[in-house]
Amino acid sequence: MTLLFVILLVSCIFLAAILNLSLQSSFRDRVMQYSAGIAVFLGILFYSYTYTCMSGFSAHTVLRAVLMICRMFSGVNDFDGFRSTPLGQSNFLVTLFFLAHLAAFYVTASAAIEILGKHLLRRIRIALLRKGSLSLFYGCTPESIQFGRRYGQHSSLIYVVDEDNNTSRSIVESIRGILFSGGSSLCTTQEFLRTIGLHDSDSRQLDVYCMSENADQNLRYATAFLDAIRQRNISPDNTSLFLLGIQEIKTAGLMALGDQYGYGHVFASTNHELIARLLIRKVPPWSLLHFDRSGRATNNFHAVIVGFGQMGRSVLRHLVMNGQMEGSNFRADIFDQNMSSLAGLLRTRYSAMMEEYDILVHADSAQSDTFYSILRDSSLSMIILCTASSAMNRELALDIEHWYEVNGNCPVIIQCTPHTLTIGMNEYHLGDFDVRSMDRMAMIINHTYTNGPSEEIDWRGCDPFSRASSRASADFFPALLHASGLTNEEVLAGKWPPPPDVLENLAKSEHQRWCAFHLSMGYRPMSDTEFNERAARYQAGEKVRITKNSENMSHACIVPWDELDHLSEKEKAVTGKKTDYKSMDRNNVLAIPDMLRKERESLDQR
Repeated sequence: MTLLFVILLVSCIFLAAILNLSLQSSFRDRVMQYSAGIAVFLGILFYSYTYTCMSGFSAHTVLRAVLMICRMFSGVNDFDGFRSTPLGQSNFLVTLFFLAHLAAFYVTASAAIEILGKHLLRRIRIALLRKGSLSLFYGCTPESIQFGRRYGQHSSLIYVVDEDNNTSRSIVESIRGILFSGGSSLCTTQEFLRTIGLHDSDSRQLDVYCMSENADQNLRYATAFLDAIRQRNISPDNTSLFLLGIQEIKTAGLMALGDQYGYGHVFASTNHELIARLLIRKVPPWSLLHFDRSGRATNNFHAVIVGFGQMGRSVLRHLVMNGQMEGSNFRADIFDQNMSSLAGLLRTRYSAMMEEYDILVHADSAQSDTFYSILRDSSLSMIILCTASSAMNRELALDIEHWYEVNGNCPVIIQCTPHTLTIGMNEYHLGDFDVRSMDRMAMIINHTYTNGPSEEIDWRGCDPFSRASSRASADFFPALLHASGLTNEEVLAGKWPPPPDVLENLAKSEHQRWCAFHLSMGYRPMSDTEFNERAARYQAGEKVRITKNSENMSHACIVPWDELDHLSEKEKAVTGKKTDYKSMDRNNVLAIPDMLRKERESLDQR
């Protein structure tokens, strides 16, 4: 029994020692420092005492003691010498003697023990993968590590990379994750699924994040992994996919829909779109406007965008979508030296948006006289720097701030790159998005229109355009609340609907938002000729929506608020059905408390 107890105690101490060495943490570093300190301190006491007892005070005694202390770190001891002294007869001091040597050798042997510890820890973590939810990341990037830190408390973290390296492994292990190498060739096999503990018909939650720097490879991995879990008969209801660098329109085959097997929830976006949405959430255009008691804006919104690549174009479209409030005019000045080769897409794909809003393009740099002449406009709301270089963004920001030191108050300066958003001294990253909840309100809004079996099922069957529409509507709810002067809590407490004049102005803002969304998606107003042609088709018995032509991307409702009544009567004269487009906008505003309540209930259940 005594032997068994000793074996058990020795095993526990040794296991604790090697596991501590395998963890990259401040605690591990402190243990190593304390071990070295204890070894040196006790070594000085024991060997100074031992050799003084044996040889008295002499240079030989001092040098022998120093040499023995050094040899402690290589596993050598002079127990026989210590045992021959009077204090060597004490069991307590003998225990302390061996503790000093254990601490010394622990420091020296740390490299070898660390390898053993990491191997053991990896085995333990792989075994634990068989319990609880799983979060699998393809690609070890700053963004995927941020996501892992966010979600690691509630699920096991698995990272897959094409090529292993010590840096990636150390980073993943620091957040208690497990790194597998082999990428799409080795980590989408049935053997890999068995390794991570995913068995047939597994009912655990499985979230897949494809976030490598190669967007095409992200899509390939998501597709290959889907084929692998299909063979395991994993229920789509227990899976989700976050796909970075890919437009949502390319993910139709990855989502579960009807008899089509796929991921239960799919969120796909390019870096540029996510950063633009993050900008809108941190500094929305309406937050820089002032509103009177009737919910009407009292000043205009004016933005300057520097750089008009994919980042600049995404920022402009999101500013247009979220910068239309009743009482305010929208203006944007865009600067890029290569504008002649960049503006073609804007003028052809979004020609109606360019015509509708005061958007001016300048083939000039941010160091030009034209640029600084625009800055003299005292009504300027924000400056967004979207050059391809974060260093250039910073340089321009410093120049602009320096100019404003003697030229009035500096507006908000925002720096955008595909990975970061910098507002003043604050820096935000893609990892700041909570991708598990960011679409909740959009799904709720979509469900109110489709009224299908559930929000999740309705969302799966939703086309990319309708999803974008629901997201745009959800992102604008805070603008309407801000204009009303009320908070979420006040609205949920019953302070809704607002007074009639406020409700009317909010409805006008909602209509302007709706028009801006369609224009920023490439739609244009429908001509009278096209309306009449579609009306004739409807009267001939053809199932056609008169006011909307998705193929030609035109919509009859893209008109000023005051023309909606005429359009309603015009459509009613054709269909015989009651139509009131103004009421649709009012109802969207009136529905805000119900939407907020459903969102809160949904998040509380997660």
